[in-house]
Amino acid sequence: MKRIAVIIIICIFSVLLLCGCSAESPLPVSAAAISRTKEGYKMTAELIRQDSLDGDAEPVYLTAEGESLPALFDDAVCKLGGHFYFSHAETVIVDITLAREGLTELAAFLAERPDARLTLRLVVARGAPAEEILQLEALGESIPGVALYDLLEGLTARGEIPDLPLYQVHNALQNGQAVQLPCLYETEDGHAASKGLAVLENGVLSGFLPEEAQNG
Repeated sequence: MKRIAVIIIICIFSVLLLCGCSAESPLPVSAAAISRTKEGYKMTAELIRQDSLDGDAEPVYLTAEGESLPALFDDAVCKLGGHFYFSHAETVIVDITLAREGLTELAAFLAERPDARLTLRLVVARGAPAEEILQLEALGESIPGVALYDLLEGLTARGEIPDLPLYQVHNALQNGQAVQLPCLYETEDGHAASKGLAVLENGVLSGFLPEEAQNG
């Protein structure tokens, strides 16, 4: 009986170890949407889940809230049991509610985080909440956030939008310079597209430039 009990305990322990490993499997963040709320901030993060090496990657979404930007990210870390891999994020979509209040603090916060890429791109959602833009169905790509980054990279390469990675946006805002960020909107067929630029003066949204004026 004792031997049977020991075997059962070992089996249970092994299952717990396997479950623990599965729970701690990394889910890298591909993109995020951040907005301002009455209580503080809200973030929707797109995580990439792949159950096996041969399986297809698919997006899952996490919502976090906090009274401040540090509290916002702490909430995301807490909800993922300490495994919030933001170092893979390539795009942060800013809601217009936050752009109107100012992006200087956000740009500085992200630029100072050791797990944030200095090359990630900030964009402004227009016509729909940032979290909705993030989750729109992608054309030819199963991961919407990855598709958005590819879209922005293509527009940048063709000179259709300014090439302003995070570190340049941060430096410009710290020096009181005007910044132009790409705008994302939802098309009639339910996809995300870029049109126009959001103009920030003293870090605060001051207006928009039409699509035809992007290269002017």
